[in-house]
Amino acid sequence: MHILYFGFDVGGVGGIATYTRHQLRALRDLGHSVEVISVDKQEKVFNPGHADRHIPFAGRAGVVGALLGAVLLPRRQYNLVFTNHVYLAMFGRVARALRGTPYGFNVYNVDILTRLPALREYAFAQADLVIADCRYTIDNLPQFHTKVPPTGLLYDPVDTGFFRPIVKQEARCEVERRFGLSGLDSRVIAITVAHMAGPPNNNKGHRQTIEALKQLNDPRYLYLIVGAGPDRPAIEEHVRRHGVGEQVKFLGLVDQDALPFLYACADAAILVAKGGPGLGEAVPLGLIEASACGTAFVCGNEDGSVEAIDSTSPNGIAIDPSRADALAACLRRFADEPGLAESMGRNGIAMVDRVFKYERFVEQQGKLLQRLAGTG
Repeated sequence: MHILYFGFDVGGVGGIATYTRHQLRALRDLGHSVEVISVDKQEKVFNPGHADRHIPFAGRAGVVGALLGAVLLPRRQYNLVFTNHVYLAMFGRVARALRGTPYGFNVYNVDILTRLPALREYAFAQADLVIADCRYTIDNLPQFHTKVPPTGLLYDPVDTGFFRPIVKQEARCEVERRFGLSGLDSRVIAITVAHMAGPPNNNKGHRQTIEALKQLNDPRYLYLIVGAGPDRPAIEEHVRRHGVGEQVKFLGLVDQDALPFLYACADAAILVAKGGPGLGEAVPLGLIEASACGTAFVCGNEDGSVEAIDSTSPNGIAIDPSRADALAACLRRFADEPGLAESMGRNGIAMVDRVFKYERFVEQQGKLLQRLAGTG
C-alpha cells in the first residue's frame, strides 16, 4: 500500500513529533510505502531524514497550496491519506471527495477535546478513522463533538532496547559523573523529564513537587528537573520562594543516551498534570520510559496518565494533582518503604512489555491500518 502522509514538524521536537516518527517507522516495518510531507512550524529540523519534503510554515496560503497540490497532483498514486493532526484533516477530506481515497489522522486530547472551527469539525466528523493515543481522549470526544467518527487506540511506544533497567548504584554513579553531582547514594531522588512550556501548558507537576519538598522539610530528598522551555525562570523562582534550592537541580536538555541512567537513578519519576479541556496528558511518555527503566512514578488522576498504571500490579501512584500534600505523602512512602519502589519498578517493566513496547505499537498500527484501508 502507498500512503500519503503529511504532518506538522515531522523532524521536530515534542510529543507529537516523536509519536509521528514512531508511526512512520511502524508503517514501513509493516511493509508499506510512505511518502512524507512535513509542514515545519518549528524553526529548525532537529531530526532530519524522516520527510521526503519540507514545507516551511511561512504563511497559511503557501501551505494550503502546497498540500492541495500534493493531494491533487501526486507524484505517485496513493491508497490512503493520513495526517498527524486534525488541523490538516481537511486535505484528507479533499482526497476522498475527488479520488475516493480513505483518510485518517491522529488526535490528541489538548487539541481535540475542544470545539473546532466549522471546517475542521466537518473534516473530523467525516473521517474514516481517527487514532488517539489514550482512552481518556476517546471517552471524552462526545462531550465536544456532535458526531464522532470511528476511533482507534494506539498508545505511544517505548523502545525497550534503549530504555532498559539499570542497577540503581550504577545509574547513580553515571549521573554523578555526567552532571557533576555527588552523594546520590544517600538521597531519595525524584525526577521530572518534560518540556517546561509557558502558560497555559505549564502543567507537568514541577510546582507541586517543589511545594512537596517544602512540606517534607527533609534534606534527604533531591529533585532532578530535566528539560528546557520558557517556563523555567518561573519554576526557578518557585524554588527560591519555597527555600528548597539545595534540593533541586536543573539539568537542562541532556543527551538522549543519558535518559536511561537518569530514570534508573531515581526512586520515583513525577509528572502530575491537571486535567480538563485543553489540559492534561495522554499517557505521558516520560512515565512509561521510567517504567521501562524499572522506576516507579507518581501521576495525576484527572487524565490519561492513569492508563500507565497496571491496576492489579501497580507500577505507579495516581493522586489529585492539586494536592502537594498527597505528593509529599508519596515521596515519604518511597523513602520509608524502599521495597515499594523496587516492586513497582518490577511491575513497570512487565507493564511496558505487555502494553507499551514498540512491537505492540506495530501490531496495533497494522490492525488499525487494515480497518482504515477497508473503508475505501
